[in-house]
Amino acid sequence: MKHVLFTLFVLPVLCLTSCDKKDSINNNCVEIQQAKIKVDKTSYLVGDEINLSILHQPSMAYYSWTQSNHLNAISNSDEVNIFSAEKADDGWYYVQISYPDCATHIDSVYITVKNKPVNAPCSPANNTVTFSSIPDISPATVSWGFNNSWNRKLLGARGGSGYPDFNIYFNTYWDNKEPEDGEYSITDMSSTGQYPPYTVYISSLYSSVFFQASSGKVYVSHVNGKLRATFCNVPLSGSLGGPSFNTTASGTLTAP
Repeated sequence: MKHVLFTLFVLPVLCLTSCDKKDSINNNCVEIQQAKIKVDKTSYLVGDEINLSILHQPSMAYYSWTQSNHLNAISNSDEVNIFSAEKADDGWYYVQISYPDCATHIDSVYITVKNKPVNAPCSPANNTVTFSSIPDISPATVSWGFNNSWNRKLLGARGGSGYPDFNIYFNTYWDNKEPEDGEYSITDMSSTGQYPPYTVYISSLYSSVFFQASSGKVYVSHVNGKLRATFCNVPLSGSLGGPSFNTTASGTLTAP
């Protein structure tokens, strides 16, 4: 008789423990389906800090964060912290939340990262290019569009017969997009097909001398919706197979 009483006493205890565990899991599964990405804002500038966390956080869960520009998971915790945003951090962010015996839940948010606007340190007259040692282009005939020879967008200036031309080739990232405002670094042509996208290549042809810029900055802005590029004392050099010719260029060009 004592053995029977002991059995009757233990079975309810086991049932209560099992039921409590099952209820806890069920509640957790409900919480997982309610979880959402929490972010202070969705638009950032290059260099900003981005923090993503979970709103309605489940008591028990596994996390996997991915981003549209990355092949692998960027975090396996309940948050993502980016201390200095780059253009590559622009895109969709996905979090997959799961737990055994629960249906997996996925939430997403699109984060925009744009170049930081910077004012040019000089103010040349619009649609002019002034050089230190070759004729100026003033006024310039300006063109803007995709250049089939180099497969890049080109902001070009022409000064007519006997005068130089001036060409600003944009990074291939902007082939199908409007370049963002801000500072762009001058680099060689091949590097304008690589990351980061805030790069340009500059060349100028005068009297059979092909000038190229190897350093400097171009400051991009938009005026009445039109692309504008300003540059200040950019050094250029070229040769005809002998001595090097050098000049500097400053100017402002606005797309027609």
